[in-house]
Amino acid sequence: MRVLELYSGIGGIHCAFEKSTLDYKIVTAIDINDTATLVYRRNFPGTPALNRVLESLSMQELVSLKIDLWSMSPPCQPFTRLGNRKCEADKRTASFIHVLTLIASVQPSFLLLENVKGFEETEPWRQLLDVLNKCGYIYQQFLLTPLQFGIPNCRLRFYMVARKKSSPSELASQTRGHIFSRAKLTDGIHLVPPTDAPALPGCHCPTCLGMTRHITEPDENFSNYLPYCQPIANFIDVTASHLPKSIFLDNSCLERYFPILDIVRPCDRKTRCFTKGYSKRMEGTGSVLQSASLDLNAQQINSLWTSVKDDKESVLTLAQSLGLRFFNSQEVANLLCFPPGYSFPELVTEKQRIRLLGNSVNVMVMAHLIYWAFGDVCCSTKEHDPDSTETTV
Repeated sequence: MRVLELYSGIGGIHCAFEKSTLDYKIVTAIDINDTATLVYRRNFPGTPALNRVLESLSMQELVSLKIDLWSMSPPCQPFTRLGNRKCEADKRTASFIHVLTLIASVQPSFLLLENVKGFEETEPWRQLLDVLNKCGYIYQQFLLTPLQFGIPNCRLRFYMVARKKSSPSELASQTRGHIFSRAKLTDGIHLVPPTDAPALPGCHCPTCLGMTRHITEPDENFSNYLPYCQPIANFIDVTASHLPKSIFLDNSCLERYFPILDIVRPCDRKTRCFTKGYSKRMEGTGSVLQSASLDLNAQQINSLWTSVKDDKESVLTLAQSLGLRFFNSQEVANLLCFPPGYSFPELVTEKQRIRLLGNSVNVMVMAHLIYWAFGDVCCSTKEHDPDSTETTV
């Protein structure tokens, strides 16, 4: 399968294709962020990774690449709770609107899209559906979180997979038994992984093992998945002796933000979504880790805080006793399921790494979606790969 990676960022979708076990070739990756492209090139030196404004792409260029699948994770800030939610009025949406015109013109066989929860309530989403319906695509939509795959991180995201319709008889034979089968097609948005989707080869997550099939409606906080999640300790560096002092919350931060912090322990099984503003903004951008040996859960901490909240000095003493620190970029990458060998160039700072990861995808969730949606056709398209002489945009 020949893949065009739009809004490629640091290559999270590329990592997901690797994890999916399918035969694929990322023909070209394109992103406007030069730092993200630098990181991409470090990890995928064999893939042409271009800094380019997507509005400059033409139909002729894309047709010449003979692409099977377009993947994309457009800028999410116009649609986020913490963003401005100007949607189509936001300049960052212009590139996506241009991509929609290219989809209508080129009509690639397959599409894969990821964005934040809330995208499915916007005008660009409605325009996307309009293009897909007019051009004869079938599609499935999901709102999924890594918690459903045993990863202790609540990164709820919108996902769409789409493919061009074949003839009715061909469609029935090709898609029987997976997420595009006629019986499963719906205009709605799925909130749980497909119960009968094939297991990702080599994966032992709760979804692939069938441990969560009984959960048909997740509760608001996805807490019914927590018993099946790994502990945070599996994803972090539990020794703090070599960590830089800057990773720990200072007194001014503790005094100002302690009541609103999402404090977790290594034994807990859930962290909040890490965004690009993590460690810069304190509310709604990710969890902080309790590194002291007190081992207090959130309820106990809240109870202690309630008893001393009117005494600033006592509140600060309580906060200091917990040894609160930020997750570092490697730990965030672990929770996003980037592979062990993935790395950043030394010149990319810790703050830049956090921002780039906050804009990326969860590799585990994407890998499953790729396998479910395209596993039945990937090998056959690989056989028709053009010769090794590559054309790039």
